[in-house]
Amino acid sequence: MNAIGPDVEYLNNREPWGVPQYIPPSPHNLPIREVPQATTATVDFTGATINTRTVYNYASLVSVTVSVGTASFKFLDAPIGKRNMLGFRNAGATNLYIDFNANATSNSWLALASGVLLLFDSVVPQDDLYVISDAAGGVLAYAYSTFPG
Repeated sequence: MNAIGPDVEYLNNREPWGVPQYIPPSPHNLPIREVPQATTATVDFTGATINTRTVYNYASLVSVTVSVGTASFKFLDAPIGKRNMLGFRNAGATNLYIDFNANATSNSWLALASGVLLLFDSVVPQDDLYVISDAAGGVLAYAYSTFPG
């Protein structure tokens, strides 16, 4: 015993490796147990899973411009996979009305005034899309991206 307190004793009786540059290919300094799986747990993924790291990070855009009149028409079909980005821009001087899964009317929920831009990039509609203008000569520019389903 020294003046400060008891002597230090090492709790590990392992000897140093013979070659310091060599590290054995196994876990180091883990407690030895008779049942190794008692310290680990298996993870069970029931149902379908998807690797979101690759499919959501990138968007391969398709950009289209269409002329819009006073009759409703479908301008974008529901995707076979999943749509991960959708944007609209009213590039004309008229008001545009867009509806989901139904013919567009002047009472449709989504109305775009001239020059307005709308982007869906978090919760993206997966429906068929229809458009109509309040006068002849409307112009809708839209862009979308999908990934395989």
